[in-house]
Amino acid sequence: MGLVKHSWKLITDSGGLQKESYFAGKQAVVVMPDTGWIELVDVGINCLTSPEMIRDSLLLIHETKYEKGLYGSGNAAAEIASLLG
Repeated sequence: MGLVKHSWKLITDSGGLQKESYFAGKQAVVVMPDTGWIELVDVGINCLTSPEMIRDSLLLIHETKYEKGLYGSGNAAAEIASLLG
């Protein structure tokens, strides 16, 4: 995750790294024809591509603004603890 955190963008064919890129706030070019994390593609943090289109996809995703907060604020544990008192 240290490499992900300090990266500019990611290029991956890993299902797990696609999701970790979101939590690190990094956009990823996913070299796969499909993904189990289609919501990450829908909000613009990930882009599906072929090996031949990696460079073009990196440029495209760089120009794409993405939606944050897809999976909540990250404060669920604190909010639950405060409710339980």
